[in-house]
Amino acid sequence: MAYYKKGIDTKQNIIDTSKRLFYEKGYSSTSCKLICDEAGVNVGLIPYYFKNKSRIASIIYTNFLIEVKDLVQNLLEKNNYVYELKYATAVENWVFMSLLLSDDHYKKFFYEICRENVLIDENTRVVEFFYKLHNNKYRLGFTNDEIKLIRVVSASSSMGLVEKYVQGYLDIPLDDLIKYKIRIIYRLMELPEETIDDIIIKSYEMYKKINIGIRNYFEPYEMT
Repeated sequence: MAYYKKGIDTKQNIIDTSKRLFYEKGYSSTSCKLICDEAGVNVGLIPYYFKNKSRIASIIYTNFLIEVKDLVQNLLEKNNYVYELKYATAVENWVFMSLLLSDDHYKKFFYEICRENVLIDENTRVVEFFYKLHNNKYRLGFTNDEIKLIRVVSASSSMGLVEKYVQGYLDIPLDDLIKYKIRIIYRLMELPEETIDDIIIKSYEMYKKINIGIRNYFEPYEMT
């Protein structure tokens, strides 16, 4: 039992150290050796626990998404909104895209993991669960294979949008980028354009009613 707990603590130490280094130095400039030196562990523990650095980044990114989802749900209910999946998912996109692209450090990390195709890593498959929720709730009729296709295409388009936005090729306001990302998600789910328009408008209104920041390296929180 003590050995098991030590392993959990070691993994968390590596993740926490990686969060700080990814924020301070970026993903590309942070080596496995640097992570282990800063964490005070043997460099062989990264392949043992995570396989590689990109797997650590995907875990951090995925956990951040999940924390944003939980916080958005709590704050929507706190602000007397009835939790509706299609609107809440759009609000979550408003929040995490804004947080990751409004700060130069997080923007660099986001850009670099997009260039490395980290968003289609196995750990990010948790996103499929949320597509399944939509599929079941709104009776969209997609098969499991079609949901996988939607997830991969959505992640790939997101990575391309982030890359070209950070590079300056897309010279548009951040809000317009996020609107388009949300539109892509729901187009892939074959919702009518008028429904998508409604989701974008209402989710933006909800997003403006809640105030979420980011602290302590990838930790979303309610700003008061």
